[in-house]
Amino acid sequence: MEGWKKALLVAGAAGAGCVLYYLLREEQDTKQLPGDEIDEKANPEAELAKVQKLLAEMIKSQELMLYHMKNLAPVVRTKKLDFDETYKLLKGVQPEDPLQKNGLTIAEFDSYLDKHINDPKVKEGVQQLVTLQNPHVAPQAVVASSEQIIEVHKYMLEEVEKLVKQFKTKSDRESYDPKTVTLTAQSLVGAKVEEKFGLTSEDIEHAVMRHHEVLATDKEFASTTLQMQKRMSELMGVDKSHG
Repeated sequence: MEGWKKALLVAGAAGAGCVLYYLLREEQDTKQLPGDEIDEKANPEAELAKVQKLLAEMIKSQELMLYHMKNLAPVVRTKKLDFDETYKLLKGVQPEDPLQKNGLTIAEFDSYLDKHINDPKVKEGVQQLVTLQNPHVAPQAVVASSEQIIEVHKYMLEEVEKLVKQFKTKSDRESYDPKTVTLTAQSLVGAKVEEKFGLTSEDIEHAVMRHHEVLATDKEFASTTLQMQKRMSELMGVDKSHG
């Protein structure tokens, strides 16, 4: 996986879920939707402009969803909403998916992004997506140690696994929107973490960035993160190997 994709995967795993959703779907999404898709026969300049426009739309969508996630977090926690209540709440504020709106699959957009990744505006757009998930962190903003973050992620994995089991019992699970399911899981797990550890999603993101050098070499953290990505894939219906 290219460096910029790895950066986005890390960003999405820690944040609101939109980028994580895109990357987990990357090799699975093959359905073409009608719309204003990029024309392969278009001239390079028009194609590049379309990629830049799509990135701008993705950034705007991500900013809006991050805003809603932050404002809805206290509601999910204090009212102890269940999966369907949280799903309905998030579905009501979730912006339209820019790729679906433009009739593109993840794989198709990925190929165009690869082709134009050296363009300055495209690079800037990708970096903005990363920055949205990983803002600059002042040292005094970090309230958790690397040991605490590892413990938190182990707990998060346990809660995600519970959600996977719960969701798989739903007879109508095919009717749920995968991206909203991802956001719902993150909201519910975030509420559990804040209740148990007193740490918000922002606290965790800040600590992960602050301690990234230590965490990058910690085998337990790497294993936990990998397992969490796999469970999220199952929850979204990407990974069919676990039933």
